[in-house]
Amino acid sequence: MIKTFRIILPDDHVIRDKLQKKMTEYEKRVFVLKKRLLNSDRCYNSIPGFKALIARRLFQRGEIETREMAKELTEEYGRLNPEEFNVAASVIHDYCSTGGKKVKKGTGF
Repeated sequence: MIKTFRIILPDDHVIRDKLQKKMTEYEKRVFVLKKRLLNSDRCYNSIPGFKALIARRLFQRGEIETREMAKELTEEYGRLNPEEFNVAASVIHDYCSTGGKKVKKGTGF
């Protein structure tokens, strides 16, 4: 089940710049997955793929609602792993709301 919450792109330019860098990092990870999986749709149905998509749409729209975005991604890619989407959305939400204070694993902000 998709957790429902809103992610808002922060006004703080320092956090926005860090999020922009993270988005680039996630897109590089997706590129590596594309080469390995030879299927671009499958690589976006992963935690790095969801993080890249969520961050990109956040910069495009200024805010997203997770349930609506999950629905859009399911329509676009045909399926969606809800646990992985929830993890990715929670990480991006934490980066935007706290600057990444709750993120325990990964490369951090």
